[in-house]
Amino acid sequence: MGFVGIQTGFRSVGRRYSLRKTWMPSDWQGLQRLEEATGLAFRFIIGKTRDKSKMSELERELAEYDDILLLDIEEEYSKLPHKTLAFFKAAYALYDSEFYVKADDDIYLRPDRLSLLLAKDRTHSQTYLGCMKKGPVFTDPKLKWYEPLSNLLGKEYFLHAYGPIYALSADVVASLVALRNNSFRMFSNEDVTIGAWMLAMNVNT
Repeated sequence: MGFVGIQTGFRSVGRRYSLRKTWMPSDWQGLQRLEEATGLAFRFIIGKTRDKSKMSELERELAEYDDILLLDIEEEYSKLPHKTLAFFKAAYALYDSEFYVKADDDIYLRPDRLSLLLAKDRTHSQTYLGCMKKGPVFTDPKLKWYEPLSNLLGKEYFLHAYGPIYALSADVVASLVALRNNSFRMFSNEDVTIGAWMLAMNVNT
């Protein structure tokens, strides 16, 4: 039914261990049982680094838990929109799912509730699910959420799904996969970037 990619980074080892101690199984058999019970597959999503020590640590973690999808992209916070696009393209190539879900590694997820949400009947095949929000566009370069392209947006962001978790239907992801990477405008915030693409594609929320 769905593939859930949990965005993580090299500084988030503790978060991954916390998730494995709570809602996410810490062994392959447990992951398989969860997938059979909910119809959802779960993997941590991370890019690469030139730091050989960090890569070695990640490879050991991957060998132990086998729950990480490694993207062929440099892991960098400022490039989250690029990482998110790479995630959707990789997940679509590897997993035949009805929905592809992006989640952060600092949320407590209820797989059973997510499964029920994704299983609902819908009249449109192109679907964008999440907690929709608006907010001010930050124009001060000193602020964390500064938007360099604020002149294109006005004073307030358009309606878009809040970043910690959202889902795209397979038809939407297929459309993203079909486009060249340089076809996409990248804003500084990943959730805003995805929301902009959904507006351009006239996707249903």
